[in-house]
Formats: sequence, C-alpha cells, structure tokens
Amino acid sequence: MAEKNEVAKKQEFTTGLSQWTNTITGLVSRDFEQNGVQYDEYSKQCAMNAMSAIYQLVQNTDKTDMNNLNTSNLREVVAQCASLKLNANAMPREVFFQLRSKQINGQWVKMVEMGIEGDGNDSLLRQFGNNVDTVYPVWLVKDGDDFTYPRRRGIEIEPAEWTPKGLSDKTVRVVYPVKLKDGTIEYLIAEREPVRTNLIAHIKNNMLNETFGFVTGKNSKGKDRTRYDATPEEKAKINAKKEEILSAVRECETLEDILCCEVAKPYISAAWLDTPEAMIVRKMRNNAIKKFPKNLNRMASNSLLQLDETYKASQEEIAENENSQEFIVEEENVVAESDAVEVETPEFAKE
Repeated sequence: MAEKNEVAKKQEFTTGLSQWTNTITGLVSRDFEQNGVQYDEYSKQCAMNAMSAIYQLVQNTDKTDMNNLNTSNLREVVAQCASLKLNANAMPREVFFQLRSKQINGQWVKMVEMGIEGDGNDSLLRQFGNNVDTVYPVWLVKDGDDFTYPRRRGIEIEPAEWTPKGLSDKTVRVVYPVKLKDGTIEYLIAEREPVRTNLIAHIKNNMLNETFGFVTGKNSKGKDRTRYDATPEEKAKINAKKEEILSAVRECETLEDILCCEVAKPYISAAWLDTPEAMIVRKMRNNAIKKFPKNLNRMASNSLLQLDETYKASQEEIAENENSQEFIVEEENVVAESDAVEVETPEFAKE
C-alpha cells in the first residue's frame, strides 16, 4: 500500500512538473519570438531546468505550493535563465532560486527570486564577453595572502601575482584572469569593501513596501492599506524611518558591522545572515565581471539589468521621487495673449 502511494505521488509530481514546464516555457518561447531573439536548444534547456528547480523548491517547502504561489514573475525568472543561458542543473551551480515574502496590493505573498551564483558569472563571461577566448579559474585572494596587482608598461601588461598563505578564510578580493582572442590577458578584479553598496541596495529593496505600522486600516476597495495608500503625513513618517535605518547602516565601518546592525537585520535576507562569506564572495565575483564589455541581445541585456539590486534600488528611488513636487507657473513669466508676437510659418512647414 505504501509503495502504491509512493508511485502515485511520483506520478502526480511528474504530471504537475510537466504542466507547469510546458506552460511557462511556452510563454518564454513567445517572448523570445516577440523580441526577435533566437530560442536555441540550450536556451530551451536552461528554461526547462529552471522551471524544474523552481518546482522542486516549492515542493520541498511547507510554506506554500504551486497553486498558492504568486506566479506573476515566474515567466520573467525563467526567461532570465533562458536569455542569459544560466543552467540550474550545472555543477558547480550557476544560478539559485529562493522563496521570498512580498507585499502586493496589501497582501503578503510568496514569490520566487533568482540570483546568479559565482560560477554563473564565469558562464556569462564565456557566453557573452567581447572577444573572450578563455575564462580561467577565479582567484579568491584571502586576508594575509601575497598579492601584486597587474602593472602596465606602455601597452604591455605585467601579470598579477598571487601566493596563497592559508592564514584566513576571509576573501578580500577576487580576480578573473581572462584570455582574449588576440592572446592578451585581462585581470578583472573586485575588492571586498565595495560590496557595501550591494548590501545597502539589498536593504533598500527589502524596505520598499515597508510602512512600519504607520499605514493601517482598509482602503476604498476594502483591502489593507499599503504604502500606495499612505497620506502625505504617513509617507513622511515612513521616509523618516527608512532614513533612520539607512543612517545607522551607513555609520557601520565594515560589511560585518552592517550584517550585525540590529535595526537593519529585518531587511537582510537569510542568505546574507546565514552564509555571509559566501554571499560576499558571490557579489565580488558579480562585481568583477559587471563592467566587462558584453555582446548581449535585448532580452539578455534587460535580464542582467533586472538582476542588479543597485539598479533596482535606484529605479525605485526615481519612481518615488518623480513628480513629487508640484510644478507652479509664475504668472509674471507668462506672456499675455495680447503681448504675444506672431511668427510667420516657414515655407517648409506649410502644407
């Protein structure tokens, strides 16, 4: 009996996975076609593997299921994997997925979020890097290691040097040696300290929908009020609280201090708090390749941009601040109709 139940569960899992995979990958295929981008076999495989990994993630949690999951961004997430050719089944991992709680229209829902693993950055360089021939294994330079930066002598480059000492597990920089098609070697380097910017952007993103209890009650549609329903006074209180938290974060001297900042902790994801060193290294690897020129199609370019937390935070800030001040026309600068000068229409503008 138990064996039959197990077989039935497997069949249900397989059927459910097939239905979701066929539906989402079909929509992604349409997105590729509408953008004029080739949906090649590897992109299809990346899309299918992404949907399989997401389905497995949801099945392994008791917090939600596919029927209750907010799937409004599922198509976008799978399309990002397909357009960037990031394989969820690759070893080492190129991409990861996690479930996050987000407030939408006054209700807290579970949504899937995607992130690029360290080896996903290697894949992006190999797939899209301009004139890239070979991406060599990344150097994880630890605190206490001997390291010499590359030096330029005219058009010649003296190579970087690294001697591991094994004195610490703290990674202070990452280095990607990249061989270009003309035979030259580029060293893509990212330091630990600038990851502060990534972490602060992460905190800002996680505070986007936070009202800190200042916005309560129901709106005109009978739903819980959100930041979009806030009065000017409530918005002022929310912004003041956000600035209080961000000020405390900015006063922290190190990344480790930010991760220990009590007022910021509620807005830092478990991945940062549970495995901080791994997350810091992941961000350094991402920062190292970010500025390297890439030959991206429109879909891939947009996908990479949407995964950048700093970009998302800046866009949200622009959206919140645009048209926030009333535009007042000064009456004395307005030309009265009687004082207006009639200008003759040029010949080329006449019908």
